Amino acid sequence: MIAATSPADKLSSAFEHQMPTSPDELKSAPTTASGSDPGELARQRLAGMFWEQSQIAQIFYRSVIWLGHRLSSVGISPDALTYASLAFAALSGAAATTGFFGWAALAVLLSGVCDLLDGVVARVTNQTSSWGALLDSTVDRFGDALPMLGIAVFYVDSGRIAFIVPLLAMLGMFSLSYTRARAESLGAKLPPLFMRRAERFFLLVASLLLGIIEMDTAIAAPLLFGGIVIIGTLSYAATIETLRRAHQSLV
Repeated sequence: MIAATSPADKLSSAFEHQMPTSPDELKSAPTTASGSDPGELARQRLAGMFWEQSQIAQIFYRSVIWLGHRLSSVGISPDALTYASLAFAALSGAAATTGFFGWAALAVLLSGVCDLLDGVVARVTNQTSSWGALLDSTVDRFGDALPMLGIAVFYVDSGRIAFIVPLLAMLGMFSLSYTRARAESLGAKLPPLFMRRAERFFLLVASLLLGIIEMDTAIAAPLLFGGIVIIGTLSYAATIETLRRAHQSLV
């Protein structure tokens, strides 16, 4: 008689090996269901980003791929990770509202990791679908909005401009995502451009961490406010650049 294996046993087995943390260890990381090398997948993911050649970024993405394999082996579904990403984004917004910027940054980071993992698990388990892609894109927009809404609420008492700036930054992020998606749906061939979602996450996490620094200024958490201004400005600039590249491709 074969003894039943509990979920806890499966989870323990899946994580019995230490996560790879060096290039040599990552060479032995499992490949995807299609046999693709994790390093190649990481390079594809980083293509066009300013940290494309970063060894740390390579290790991070390959570790995410490794973790995705482990999660799929214990039966965690892509949709569960997508919903987890949404939950962490909501927690980030709530933490930012009350000024707990360190916790907000951690929640944004966890939301981004879950967003990466859902795609990895979907490919590993051959569960990619149009519904999954739609759900992921929809949750991504909430993932962009919720932290910014929390930051906007935090700045309510700092004046109208301080309240509006995070909302304008959020609008810039939405316009960038929509413009690129719409251009590609019309057949535009766009190269990897700046201010992709991973870069926005990085800037948002950095801005939230800077918000921890207390300064005696008219606006609360001025370094966070400055970071939000940068995110918004770069998002609008990237939208304009996307339109320019789309025009070259379509006309």
